[in-house]
Amino acid sequence: MCGIVGFYNLQRQNFACDEALLVRMHERVAHRGPDAAGVWSDAAQGLGLASRRLKIIDLSSAADQPMVDADNELVIIFNGEIYNYRSVRDELEKLGYHFRLQTDTEVILYAYKAWGIDCLQRFDGMFAFALFDKRDQTLWLVRDRLGVKPLYFSLQGGVLSFASEIKALWELPWLKKNISSLAWYHYLTFMVAPAPMTIFEGVYKLPAGFYAKIDKHKRINFVEWYSPLKSISAAEQRELYSEAHCIERITDLLKASVKKRMVGDVPVGAYLSGGLDSSLNVALMAQFEANIKTFTVAFADNPDHNEFSWARKVATLFGSEHHELTIGEEEAFAFYENMVGMLDEPLADVVCIPFYYVSTLAHSLRMKVVQVGEGADELFFGYNTYADYAKVHKRFWQPSQRFVPALLRRGMYHAAQPLFEDQPLKNDVMYNWAQNRALFWGGAIAFSETQKQAYLHDMRRDALDKDYVIDQIYPGFSQAFDSHSIVAYHLGKLHAADPHADIVKQMMYLELKQRLPELLLMRADKMSMATSIEAREPFLDHHLVEFMMNVPGSLKFKNQTTKYLLKKVAEQFLPKEIIYRQKVGFGAPLAQWFSKGRYFPAYFEKLSYDAHYAPRAELATPLWLVDDAMNKNNAHRAVQNWVLQQLWAFTEQN
Repeated sequence: MCGIVGFYNLQRQNFACDEALLVRMHERVAHRGPDAAGVWSDAAQGLGLASRRLKIIDLSSAADQPMVDADNELVIIFNGEIYNYRSVRDELEKLGYHFRLQTDTEVILYAYKAWGIDCLQRFDGMFAFALFDKRDQTLWLVRDRLGVKPLYFSLQGGVLSFASEIKALWELPWLKKNISSLAWYHYLTFMVAPAPMTIFEGVYKLPAGFYAKIDKHKRINFVEWYSPLKSISAAEQRELYSEAHCIERITDLLKASVKKRMVGDVPVGAYLSGGLDSSLNVALMAQFEANIKTFTVAFADNPDHNEFSWARKVATLFGSEHHELTIGEEEAFAFYENMVGMLDEPLADVVCIPFYYVSTLAHSLRMKVVQVGEGADELFFGYNTYADYAKVHKRFWQPSQRFVPALLRRGMYHAAQPLFEDQPLKNDVMYNWAQNRALFWGGAIAFSETQKQAYLHDMRRDALDKDYVIDQIYPGFSQAFDSHSIVAYHLGKLHAADPHADIVKQMMYLELKQRLPELLLMRADKMSMATSIEAREPFLDHHLVEFMMNVPGSLKFKNQTTKYLLKKVAEQFLPKEIIYRQKVGFGAPLAQWFSKGRYFPAYFEKLSYDAHYAPRAELATPLWLVDDAMNKNNAHRAVQNWVLQQLWAFTEQN
């Protein structure tokens, strides 16, 4: 695991390939790789690469980066892990390639030599890397299939600049820091700027499963090299209606996923909440290694978020060396402003706080690698809100959109609109129904379009220039102040590949393309790497994801049971009291902090009434909702406040 940074001159005049600049860049991401650092440059090409290394596979200094192949033809900086590097290496050795090292980084170099960029299809892992081929002067920027590892880039100043974290880019004198109106409009909906946007104009996230190719003429081409949508035969599809077959296959895939994520020359631990996902993960890890270290965090000021007793039961059951940490509002508040800086851009998931603290606990015990449960709920239909959406879609949404004429639906909406003046979320649902728009937009939606339109009317009249980079990455994407455009674009890709995708598959695909990589995996990466910890996600093995994409929704949500198949799998390894207990979730008592806290309310009030901290003046007061959260203890209002205050605190720092 590493932090990577670099730049490549495309058309800037009088450009100097300054290695001191590369050093300043990699120092900004030193937390991602405290064990080693390196710089490589080619003045003639205007190319500079640098890396920070967290040593996990091949701990020798010979495996440090940037790494050049033995023939001096390729150079790479690589962030991540290739779990199947040994099997790929065996295949390459049979083809005549010779290896000097024991690292997966060298395997990437020779796999590229053997198979070109198609080598990506052979890699099983999480990764973001930059690879320069001196033979044809081609630079590749690559992000892994599901977006576990981030990669940011910019084309400002006639230079391609890139890094694992945005903060490294601000060392470059040709970059300007301006807020993107479109990105933060979408942020208010999705709690994060959706890829390829970031909150900054001219700074982008390479989407999950994409690469960028920069040829010798300095032309850039963006390619989606991976999709979780895989065609299967009719016979295979019929087989997926067998519950027994699915349970057996999921069990095998999960075991293989957990086992491969044990690879490394350092111990691998696990975050253990005592819930289904983390408990099953520990149960499977225990099949391959004894004396696993497990880590749990809980909140002192809210017993509803304290799962110590369940985590202890699982730790005892599988003999793990268990460690616990208790935090409260005081610790959360002390971390808050640092958190905003660590994230680079607003990312309004309160789970960042416990994730950071449990990572500090693991780091304090000299851990470098942990397995975590991200992706299980999205893959196996694990939220009650998913069930609610599925029920509404089946019983009302789909039949009424099919049989009620569009003109009549629009008329019904306009007639009923006065009834929803004080209920913007319901108003949005009715509007989407009337306009034949999607019901489900994502598992975490903060502000409705109606709310944003009411408060941001000045912005909506702004002229919005088309961003040609976004258009190249997502051709045909509507760059409008309408967050449904994100949903519509991804669903359009799904329907083109699978016109008959059911609502469960639609929901899962949307989560894989937006919320999972840009919110959940981004928080896991930033909070773990802030403490020099590598997080690995066994539930997001691409073989398992592809299998689950084709499993019918009737099995994912069966007998009114969320996460039905995973619970059946878990029955082979865990007591039923753990599997079927009430879901708590890895969260934080946000509403309680806002209503009864000593620290957050006063701090947020100071920010909210000072227009200096708002990205635009019209946001200074109208969207302030903390009084509702304090008086009503309303969970959704608290989330909306958290979204806003991330924006204000971010603006204060930038």
